Amino acid sequence: MTVSTVTRAAGRTAPPARPAIRIQYASFESRFAAATLDFFVLCILGALLVTAGSLIVLISSDFERRDASTMSLNLFWGCVGSILPAVLLYFFIAFAWKGQTIGSAIMQLMVVRSDGRPLGVLGAVARILGILLYVVFIAAGGVVAFFFRRSTPIAAGAIGAGLALCVLGLLIAVFDSKRRTLQDRLAGTIVVRLL
Repeated sequence: MTVSTVTRAAGRTAPPARPAIRIQYASFESRFAAATLDFFVLCILGALLVTAGSLIVLISSDFERRDASTMSLNLFWGCVGSILPAVLLYFFIAFAWKGQTIGSAIMQLMVVRSDGRPLGVLGAVARILGILLYVVFIAAGGVVAFFFRRSTPIAAGAIGAGLALCVLGLLIAVFDSKRRTLQDRLAGTIVVRLL
């Protein structure tokens, strides 16, 4: 007796077979568009923090009628200094909560682990560390350029090498069958298109 004859005998129909899960990897273009949208969101976030700090200084100086207090200037620089932690928090919350930033949600993309499971907290941290590697590339180029600032070709080459490493880390997605960038490879993630 097969399963279908048993279920027919009981008066029920067998549930249809589940279709195979089909993963559609996100294209390079859609990932670039999502990153551009996230860049605009982060610019707005940074502008809000700078504006808040500027308003503190403006109110403290009685709208420039007197010198601003030291505390208000410190609060201003605190707002400016909180931009990087706010950016990291934005990515952490977005990846850990839904696997989507605002840009990727608009473009209908999602970051998941290579096995298809949600990122979770550890996956979000791993992906952020992968993204911070680009900052390390650019910072290393800037530091080398600073030390060799008297030699324009060496300084320019150092900055160019840092930027080239960033571009290569992103462009490998074009040639990868799963469209993985450097941060995807380091974190063990893939970016998929929501169907």
